[in-house]
Amino acid sequence: MTRILAVDDEPQILRALATNLRARGYDVDLAPSGEAALTLAATKHPDLVILDLGLPGMNGHEVLRSMR
Repeated sequence: MTRILAVDDEPQILRALATNLRARGYDVDLAPSGEAALTLAATKHPDLVILDLGLPGMNGHEVLRSMR
């Protein structure tokens, strides 16, 4: 099954993404911060990442650079 990592600092957006993606049969992991996203990406190995670029602290660009 396809695993998706959704990264956003707004809980309501993460809930909406999780609900919709799971309803379509995807495995979904949620990260509320860049640091959490990097940890989940290293352990869960997602097939796709939905990444908010405007994260507080470690922004989305830094997360993307670290994931690569």
